[in-house]
Amino acid sequence: MHTNNETGGRRTHTSIRNVLENGEPQQSQTQRNTVQEPTSILRFGDANVTSSEPIRLSSIQLPSNNDALLRRMAVDSSNLEAGLPDLSPGDLIKLRLFQESLQRKTELFLNSIESRRNAIFEGIEADNLKLKKLQLAQTPHTAAYLNRLQRVRMRAIETETIELQRLRVKILTVVEEYKTAMNTYCSAIHKGKPAINPTDYFQEWIESLDPEKTPELTDALNALTLSSRQYLIALLEQPSKDDKKHRLRHQRSVVKSSIFPLNRLPSEILHLVLDKLTNRNDIVSLLTVCRLWALIIVKILYYRPHINKKQQLDLFMRTMYLERFETVFDYRSMIKRLNFSFVGDHLYDDQLYQFVGCQNLERLTLVFCKNITSESISAVLNDCKFLQSVDITGIKKISDDIFNTLAESCPRLQGFYVPQAKDVSLSCLRNFILNTPMLKRVKITASANMNDELVELMADKCPMLVEVDITSSPKVHDSSLLKLFTKLGQLREFRITHNSNITDTFILELAKEVQQLPPLRLIDFSSCENITDKSIEKIVQMAPKLRNIFLGKCSRITDASLAYLSRLGKNLQTIHFGHCFNITDQGVRVLVQACSRIQYVDFACCTNLTNRTLYELSDLPKLKRIGLVKCSQMTDEGLLNMISLRGRNDSLERVHLSYCSNLTIYPIYELLMACPRLSHLSLTAVPSFLRPDITAFCRPAPTEFSENQRQIFCVFSGRGVNRLRHYLMSLTTPTNGPQMDINEILTKYVVSKNLVGNQESLETAISRITTELNQDSAAILAATGWNQINGLNNEFPFQNIDFQNLDDLFTWYRTEFQNVDLSPEAINDLLARVDRKYCDDPFSDDYLERDAVLVPGASNDVNSEMCYIVRKFHELDDRVDDFEVNVASLARVQFQFTGFLLHEMAQIFTHIVDLNRMICRVQNNVIQTGNVSDMQGLFAWRLVSVERFVKLLQKYKVSTVVLRLYLKDSITLLTRQRELLIAHQRHNWNGNTDDTEPDDDAFWQQIGERVPLSQEQMRIIQFGLRNPVNMDGNTVQEGGELEDHSATPNDDVLEET
Repeated sequence: MHTNNETGGRRTHTSIRNVLENGEPQQSQTQRNTVQEPTSILRFGDANVTSSEPIRLSSIQLPSNNDALLRRMAVDSSNLEAGLPDLSPGDLIKLRLFQESLQRKTELFLNSIESRRNAIFEGIEADNLKLKKLQLAQTPHTAAYLNRLQRVRMRAIETETIELQRLRVKILTVVEEYKTAMNTYCSAIHKGKPAINPTDYFQEWIESLDPEKTPELTDALNALTLSSRQYLIALLEQPSKDDKKHRLRHQRSVVKSSIFPLNRLPSEILHLVLDKLTNRNDIVSLLTVCRLWALIIVKILYYRPHINKKQQLDLFMRTMYLERFETVFDYRSMIKRLNFSFVGDHLYDDQLYQFVGCQNLERLTLVFCKNITSESISAVLNDCKFLQSVDITGIKKISDDIFNTLAESCPRLQGFYVPQAKDVSLSCLRNFILNTPMLKRVKITASANMNDELVELMADKCPMLVEVDITSSPKVHDSSLLKLFTKLGQLREFRITHNSNITDTFILELAKEVQQLPPLRLIDFSSCENITDKSIEKIVQMAPKLRNIFLGKCSRITDASLAYLSRLGKNLQTIHFGHCFNITDQGVRVLVQACSRIQYVDFACCTNLTNRTLYELSDLPKLKRIGLVKCSQMTDEGLLNMISLRGRNDSLERVHLSYCSNLTIYPIYELLMACPRLSHLSLTAVPSFLRPDITAFCRPAPTEFSENQRQIFCVFSGRGVNRLRHYLMSLTTPTNGPQMDINEILTKYVVSKNLVGNQESLETAISRITTELNQDSAAILAATGWNQINGLNNEFPFQNIDFQNLDDLFTWYRTEFQNVDLSPEAINDLLARVDRKYCDDPFSDDYLERDAVLVPGASNDVNSEMCYIVRKFHELDDRVDDFEVNVASLARVQFQFTGFLLHEMAQIFTHIVDLNRMICRVQNNVIQTGNVSDMQGLFAWRLVSVERFVKLLQKYKVSTVVLRLYLKDSITLLTRQRELLIAHQRHNWNGNTDDTEPDDDAFWQQIGERVPLSQEQMRIIQFGLRNPVNMDGNTVQEGGELEDHSATPNDDVLEET
């Protein structure tokens, strides 16, 4: 019965469609005998119509299926009694009355639908007759419009016909519901329980239905008919007028009135429309529109539940704890994607068990859900036949049950990420691989059972694999990897790390089997120490579109690998060479110059890298991450130069500079100002940042860290970076970039302090101030109590620094060679033979295995000694540059520990004296031996180098002048600090006999609170004296005045501090 009716419905639907497309409905032989065959409908409005013949119009009649439908309804309803035994006579009477009411109401609905359809036919016929008489269809524009109007009307007729089928479905639904209710009623009566006959309820509902109530579709048809008739009347009134604007105005009215209401859209399209509402509050407010809308919206909301906070998780679990009969919808069947990564610390097994039964689940993400066990995960995954991806990264203990469940219940699995699978058995891994043929991405790491057999099985049974990660699998060898790459030509990403069994043999043999691996984009050989430059060369040849390569702790990698990778050009994006000790600045330069699109670089523990690497990194416009942990040769100068070259609004997002102990605060300030996108900054074990006012903005150290690790931990991320930036900005005047000209700093200081006398030039004033300062230096250092300054080493005797005679530290160029008599031509010849390139950069790779010619014509011993001296000079010059930069920052901001600067000043002085001593020794030896060639060559080197040494002394001298000037300005505050320190020590001596009791940390953190400082003083004092910092990064100002306390610290002062 049901099938026959559907066939009849399809036949009616097909008949109408043929009328629309071919102009003639398809009719059975019986229909042709009983119904007059309609003539064809001419398509109006063909733009090429030029014939003057009258347009042939036709009337359309469609056969009625009402009788057949009524017979089927009668058969459906007559079956009610057969399935309901043991009914009382009264119940039978009610049932038959219900059948009659249902039959009668069905007839009324059918007649109503047929009358509406006939009305449309009559309207079409009437309009066509009028147009036929007036021959208005001769106009191409009018014909085109009428043709479209006829198609819309025919679509309306087709929709009315579909209503016939919908009516039948509704009636069948009522009958089925009635049967169910009556069966329940009969069952209750049979068991002797009290029950109410539901027939009365269904009878009332049937009688309440009004077949004459116009549905929404009929409203649209009525509006369409009204507008079409208005258009027809206008044509009849003005048959000869061809006004384009008039036609367009009426066309627009027809289009507007022909749009169907939104709820008449198919549910799939309505789902797409509602899914475009990005604001969840907006879509939730539409839940009460109707049941269909509510069902669609709930499906959208539960498709991927938004759970980013513990509060959201708690609210969501309130619903999941309910039983199915307690909810309106079956929410578990709607959930397809679950992601608990953001609430991993708050999710437990009892909560995850509530998701058992989500059989439509496609993705499950449990990254770092450390409280979840394998049992609950396996229970959720059971019977999830549509499951595609599972990520359980961070789950502490993984057992066999998860793998077995996936193998048995999830045949469509495409992605599985399970690090730390050390407890999973070999048989379980084998079963998993055999039963997941659609696997595309797999990550099974730290598995002692992952061996060559399983890798080869993976290559055979999982032909769609594009990502493979078998990190820390010590039983895997070259042979199985060779088979894997040979069979999986589409492989895009491959990772195998911490495996000494992987050697160059794997790559070299693969190159013989496979010429190209074009899809390969990522390869990771970290901690595979037997991988060498040979493998990298072949990989670049086979995978020319490689983007990411990880070679951390591949200790045999050299600059040659960087040269090979440079052939990748713009494809290369990520490079990781951590702990590759053989990499140098030269290799980085070659790589960076060829690969301008690199975004991530990591050279951690590459101790040969210097500031030159920072200069090279400035040429990468898309750089987002820099890793230079434990690159101890990186200094302030290199970092500042890189920042200056990269410019403001830099793209950097993550910078790792931990254990770069030479760095100070000012370059980091400039880095923060230049990089607005910076979200992560690591400065662990950098002494300048281990200050309480700065570490206040750090994130907490990991719980597994030891106490020593916690003390040096210094990592800023997210809001901490912004707070650090704002705090440092509050201590300085914003700049347009790093400012390192110490002479400019000195000039501004002299002018701002009005230290230039009347009729005195600036140069004369600076000279006078320097002379006066030299005379007062000993007193300044003594008054500041430098021996108490943090970071200062008493092994360096500052009293030995002769500031008045700094210009005379280099005495070697004052020595004259008596026996050297050279013509100008001879001097030019000697100068031409001096290797100027070595003088500029003695650490170039060109001089790794040989010495340059610095003393032309001299013996090898003399030349070698001078090469060594030039290298020492460049090291000293770099150190003076860093000292100059730090002092320049000292002049602007409260950043540095002054003790470290004084320490550096003394060290540089000692190195200058030692360097001068070495040169004098070489010169004296040459003069004593009397070798003319040695003296002539050394004379030529002196001519080339004297200017460099003079400039170095000048930079050092000016830097010491600026440093001492600011110490002098701050002498009152520094004296106060020293008194507090001495008083604190005296208090400990007198009041504490236990030497093991630690000092009061609060005292050291509060030093300086009792000293009222102006904003200007806070900008220039560099001893780390600070007021407490609140969590907003603003300094807490104290209101005490200095004169309220005695000049000498006493017990009251100590208590307050």
